[in-house]
Amino acid sequence: MDSVRFKIKTLFDNYYKLFKGRIDKFFRRFYKHQHQLTSTTASDRYPQLFSETARIFGEANQEKILSFGCSTGEECFSLKKYFPRATIIGVDINKRNLKKAIKKNSYNDIRFYHSTGENIKREGGYNLIFCLSVLCRWEDTKFVHNSEKLYPFEKFEVTVESLASTLLPNGLLVIYNSNFRFEDTATFIDQGFEIMESPTLCDSGFVYKFDRNNNRITDTHAYCIYRKNPR
Repeated sequence: MDSVRFKIKTLFDNYYKLFKGRIDKFFRRFYKHQHQLTSTTASDRYPQLFSETARIFGEANQEKILSFGCSTGEECFSLKKYFPRATIIGVDINKRNLKKAIKKNSYNDIRFYHSTGENIKREGGYNLIFCLSVLCRWEDTKFVHNSEKLYPFEKFEVTVESLASTLLPNGLLVIYNSNFRFEDTATFIDQGFEIMESPTLCDSGFVYKFDRNNNRITDTHAYCIYRKNPR
């Protein structure tokens, strides 16, 4: 009898997950003007990227860092290991995640805010901005050849333009696991950015890339660290 109940429960759970997955996928299509909808994070999840960024940035008396899409705070806490003298600002649109981050925070120089343009600009300018696994819609864009209906290039471009305007001269913008290439934006040229060579990094993430016309590209994209040159 227990075996029969177990099989029935397993069958029900599998059908429920399948049904819920299809429903979630359907409704996610209505959020094309929002960045990544998943809040998955982990402590020190990009150690190579953090180390390479710290190497390129070099020594500084005190940095100010923005973690754009900080989720429950693990990224901010991890960055402290690589930038121990930094003031770190974490922003996220999910207020539930922010409450968790604030509750876990034991640092006086790490602060969390709701992700609004006003909050981001008020705390700037920044020496480093990290946008890691945020400027994308994964896995929604995994099987499409054109991303316009799910996550258009325009949304990406407007966001990076706004963020880049809060970055100080010689500051670094780090974009990893995005659906688009920063080099394709007008901001890259207009605000005087250059690509920083990072030999220890072989790519800019596993998220599939699209061009400025939202068409899928298959070439490997290796760059994810950019410096804003003084004008």
